[in-house]
Amino acid sequence: MKYLLHGIVIFFALIFAVMVLMVGVVAAVNKPKGDKEQVLPGKGDRPKKAIIIYQPALTKITARIAQELAAGLNAGGYEVILNHPGAHLSTNLSGYELVVFGSPTYAGQLTKALTNYMQQVCPQLAAATDQTPRIVLFATGGLDQTEEFDRLAGLLTGLNVVKKVKFTSKGQNAYDLGLELAQE
Repeated sequence: MKYLLHGIVIFFALIFAVMVLMVGVVAAVNKPKGDKEQVLPGKGDRPKKAIIIYQPALTKITARIAQELAAGLNAGGYEVILNHPGAHLSTNLSGYELVVFGSPTYAGQLTKALTNYMQQVCPQLAAATDQTPRIVLFATGGLDQTEEFDRLAGLLTGLNVVKKVKFTSKGQNAYDLGLELAQE
């Protein structure tokens, strides 16, 4: 009986430790990453413009997907700006033909850093009287489920969302997606 009680205590201590670890991971991912702007110059005198705003994950997967997507768009002629969401980034995105939002997924949620930025930007884009840009959403994660996009439905009302893509380890090609978007 004594060993059973010790086993139960150890089990719950491990559960608690895992929960604390997960909270720490989510908190670390949600921290603003600052101004890390990268510009891929477009081709020609007046190239179309795209911006990719993404929150990096603890691993490099989300950054890699954003870079590949940017390379595909750039190969298709776009000038592409990549950056992280935050106070440093303008909320006026009216000069872009394509706006891409990307985030890792933890516990079925996109990062707060990205969704907080989107809460500022999306209503402005929807209220714009001129043509609104095409919107693309991407997420990275281990599961091929996309409920995290459904939670953004209210924010995306009135916007021209053309793609919602979840990248898992199954080998989807972000570069090809960038080329495809550049041709639309």
